Amino acid sequence: MGQAPLFTIPPPAPANSRGPAWPLWAVYAVGVIGGAVILAGAIGGSAAQVPAVAAVSVLAFMAFAAACVWLLSRIPYFDPVRRETVVLAVLWGGVAAAGWALLGNVTVYDYTAANGDTSSWSLVAPFIEEPLKDLGVLLVLVLATRQPRTALDGLVAGSFVGLGFETTENVVNSLTHALTADDRWASLTSDVVHEVLRRSWTGHIVITGIAGFGIAYAMTQRHSRWRWVVGAGLVVLALAGHLLWNSHRFGIFYVLGQFGMLGLYLWLIRVGRAQESRLYVPYLAHAPALVDPALADSMHTAAARKAYRRAHAGTCSRRDQRAVARLAAAIGNGDAGAAHAAARQLPAAESTGIRPG
Repeated sequence: MGQAPLFTIPPPAPANSRGPAWPLWAVYAVGVIGGAVILAGAIGGSAAQVPAVAAVSVLAFMAFAAACVWLLSRIPYFDPVRRETVVLAVLWGGVAAAGWALLGNVTVYDYTAANGDTSSWSLVAPFIEEPLKDLGVLLVLVLATRQPRTALDGLVAGSFVGLGFETTENVVNSLTHALTADDRWASLTSDVVHEVLRRSWTGHIVITGIAGFGIAYAMTQRHSRWRWVVGAGLVVLALAGHLLWNSHRFGIFYVLGQFGMLGLYLWLIRVGRAQESRLYVPYLAHAPALVDPALADSMHTAAARKAYRRAHAGTCSRRDQRAVARLAAAIGNGDAGAAHAAARQLPAAESTGIRPG
């Protein structure tokens, strides 16, 4: 007699027809190529004047961006972030959105400066930058090989778009500051410290992540009558947060607003992870030979997982539960290869609740 399978892949739900993808790829390509040309023309001269500062600036901000990529990739608990999502999102944010936004911001600045106003352009900038980044989030979600299944997919995509935008903006600003500073290296050091200590948790990563959650919420929560209200509300709130960020006004409310946006971002991560668990945990029923019901039930919340680890101290670790989560997502997404890979990571110990294959 043949051995029973360790897990089964349920038949996928009927896919929604998205039509041909090439027009969207064309939009993406035009955006990135055009943004690259704009950036090269805008900052090429500045970089040539201070080549050493430019090189160190790129290296420093890219190193910090790499650390952010690692951290942001850990946001989803069940479904791992795909490499294509990171590449598409960072490239759009760092090249397309940043380039076209730079062109728009310079145009607005030149117009207002010609009328004797050199400050109000910063309040117009969010209306240029946010739609460009949001367009990138939408393109990434639609062009990805797997359609978004929870709003957390949008928050992750938005965070990576924001990271790309913020990294390019930091390089551009550091070059601008270095050209007018008495001590160029001190200016660059100040910009790097400012990014690490403040901008990274109050800036584009957080703002675009919130907007991305709203976009994906509207795309995925098809049975909710409020999906468009929630989605549009979060996009508008992200824009409002950017306006507050650029205003540098309102005293203590300015500070509280920054912490409020960060708090909302972290809360949305929790909401998104709850969506993930509701979606993927039931698929563990398709792997009864690998995961018993008690462990499967404990995968719904972080508190339940922690309680299960305590009850099985020394035999069930965070890594074991992460492997179970990956298995659930792989089965739920119909990815047999990923499911087999996750199954191979499961420990062969009955006491963990994970049954050896």
